[in-house]
Amino acid sequence: MLRLELTIKKQIKSNFGWLAIDKSLAIFHSLIVGAMVAKYLEPSKFGILANAMAIGAIMRPIVSMGSDQVVTRRFIHEDKRAGLYWTMFCTRIVLGLAACIAVFLCLYSGLVKLSDETESWVIIITTLPLIFSGFELSTLLLRADLLNKYGVIAINIVLLFVSAAKILLIYLGMDILWFAAMNSCNAILAGIVTFLVSRRLGLVPTFVLPSKEIFRGVIQECWPLIISSLSVVLYMNVDCLMLRTMDSASEAGIYAVAARLSMVWYFLPVALGASFLPWLTKIYHDNPDRYRGALQRYFEINALLSYACVLVAFFTFPILINLLFGPKYHESLVVFQAHIFGVIFVFMGTARAQHLNLSQMHVFNMASTLLGLLINVGLNLYLIPLYSSFGAAISTVISFSVSAYLSSFLFPQLSNIAMLQTTSWLTSPFKSYFILKELIYSR
Repeated sequence: MLRLELTIKKQIKSNFGWLAIDKSLAIFHSLIVGAMVAKYLEPSKFGILANAMAIGAIMRPIVSMGSDQVVTRRFIHEDKRAGLYWTMFCTRIVLGLAACIAVFLCLYSGLVKLSDETESWVIIITTLPLIFSGFELSTLLLRADLLNKYGVIAINIVLLFVSAAKILLIYLGMDILWFAAMNSCNAILAGIVTFLVSRRLGLVPTFVLPSKEIFRGVIQECWPLIISSLSVVLYMNVDCLMLRTMDSASEAGIYAVAARLSMVWYFLPVALGASFLPWLTKIYHDNPDRYRGALQRYFEINALLSYACVLVAFFTFPILINLLFGPKYHESLVVFQAHIFGVIFVFMGTARAQHLNLSQMHVFNMASTLLGLLINVGLNLYLIPLYSSFGAAISTVISFSVSAYLSSFLFPQLSNIAMLQTTSWLTSPFKSYFILKELIYSR
């Protein structure tokens, strides 16, 4: 059995633990405060808010250029971070400003048809955090140095105040625009506070002018990631947009509740990947013979956790839907019970993405996500008119399976990964005792 170095194990456990705490608090906010907001706004207005958040999510990978994993890897390996940090910081600020202007022009010109002026303002307010996206680079510094606990504490202090503010808005009977503003405040303040914490820890390098050479180098490596990241957020958010266009805002709100409850589990593979990336990177470069065994164990952990998440969520979350969201969201129940099975493929797709990042096989990641997007859109065009939000959920699960797993069989270069994914799903339940024992009892 593969035994990790003791110090690396401790770092992985600590880092994953803090990320889990962070996302658990975010889940609490999403389930409790989010449910209060959804119940207050009702499906039609909540659908408008969810549609605006989907548009903001789609713009984000364009602004970040899908470079998070690449920049984190470079932060781990490079001692001189100033050029990379400030080049990407300024790039994100400029692209964020351009994205907000583009959204405003599309709405102002009438290119996008919406129900009323309020919906336009909800979209504009929701996309404002893109201008401040450069501050989010500090999170990558903390991640590279396995110091996420400091960012977790700071971000969740912001989240606590924003949650209290949303509850106050409900009590005061405020309009949907105020809730859009609170979402934006949360994103902006979280980025700024993380920047200040990183600077306090001495991680933020001294300012240097952006470098064209560094920018070109990042673009050359990241251009497939821009397309693949955009494809991912599109096929994770296109359902809500298509429901809003092809059906109604109310149906989009019903789907958004189900999808949000399903997506609360997505933090686990992301946190796991962020925690394991420094270790996998070290083994990949220093001891290639051990890398396959380490990658297999990483896949097995993801498979085991995905099974646990689906089992827990499938049988317990329907109770939460009725209890927290109320009878107006009862239709979200059957949508959720279909959508939750996509979690299995999200875990394995995230795990595979770590390997593709280390191997710099970004083109395959791009091709897989584009294929998933095309299948999702095509199935939505057929299934939404027939089954509304339930059809969108089925489309999502099928597209996830194609993008994260079945596509591995299409490329000869990924045949070994396809076998690793398959064997991890089949064998991880039988190895669960040893996997958990290794993780829990590492010192």
